Amino acid sequence: MIKNSLLVSDENLKSGIGRYAWNLYNLGILENFCHFSYSGKSDFETWISETNIWFMNIFISYYIGGVYKNHIRRYNFIHVASPGLFHLVKYNKNMVGTIHDLFPLKYETPYFYKRFWEKNMRYVFSLKGVVTISDYMKFELQKYFKGIELTRIHQWVDDKVFRIRDKLESRIKLGLKEDKIYLLNVGRDVERKNIGLLPNIMNELDERFILIRIGRSDKIYQNFKNKNNVLILENVSDNDFPLYYNASDFLIHTSIDGGFEYPYIEAISSNLKVITFDLPISREVLKNRGIYIPLINKEDPSDWVEAILKNYDKRPDYDDLINYYKPKRAKEEYEKFYSSLI
Repeated sequence: MIKNSLLVSDENLKSGIGRYAWNLYNLGILENFCHFSYSGKSDFETWISETNIWFMNIFISYYIGGVYKNHIRRYNFIHVASPGLFHLVKYNKNMVGTIHDLFPLKYETPYFYKRFWEKNMRYVFSLKGVVTISDYMKFELQKYFKGIELTRIHQWVDDKVFRIRDKLESRIKLGLKEDKIYLLNVGRDVERKNIGLLPNIMNELDERFILIRIGRSDKIYQNFKNKNNVLILENVSDNDFPLYYNASDFLIHTSIDGGFEYPYIEAISSNLKVITFDLPISREVLKNRGIYIPLINKEDPSDWVEAILKNYDKRPDYDDLINYYKPKRAKEEYEKFYSSLI
């Protein structure tokens, strides 16, 4: 463990970045954890906020520092979990950071948020080290930010949470039907997740198939012809969430872009088949173990339906990938990264 070290997130635990930060802290390398909340709300026990006003917290943090500046000055080594915190290097030079994606540049984003992201990225060259979560993102970032040095460390999941369980027992615990074929989709309703494709797929499948959709779905629900064959779950308990991977027959992942995609490795660790678009990031994470759909038309369900009907009763063979995405490998790589800087 690195003495007097701090890991900081600016996102809640339920977000991808917040989850990454919490998983990194739980590797046991960094001594302390804190959430610098811009919104005035947090689902972490250890958090600091100036006010309840998002804009004001960002302004104070970036231009003055305030309590955020005073807090990080207490530590000998800092890891910030995302670019929104890179400006804090002005107040503590012993800082590293993680970049997850380029979504603020690639997709429609509120102007102020995009500008804040860009202003923070100016400090990337002042950091002692920078982690990115995939080779795909490393390549993309080096195109946008010439000369940036990056260390790629793939994501991981808690193997005590996401693990192989009996499918029938999992269905009984969740109150699911034993004789149906379940397709699981997990994620937010944002442009790149492309969840509008889900009704198109389900409307072409017969009544044996049921979609379990975890996440907000009010925009697409009306498009399902047979609403008995779709189960919408906006909130799932932490205990039940991994069971849905064990109870399902497919992870049906419709995203058209991603920095890494947690659902891939959650499915791998649960021995669940994955059907997804043929993208650089899906090939990097799943290798040749996924079922890939050419990205010709992001709304066309025909190839998806054909692949589902052909493969729903087949078992995946992840073998070495299950061990690769465990915490042990991630811890070794982060220890090596930190030791090269301290």
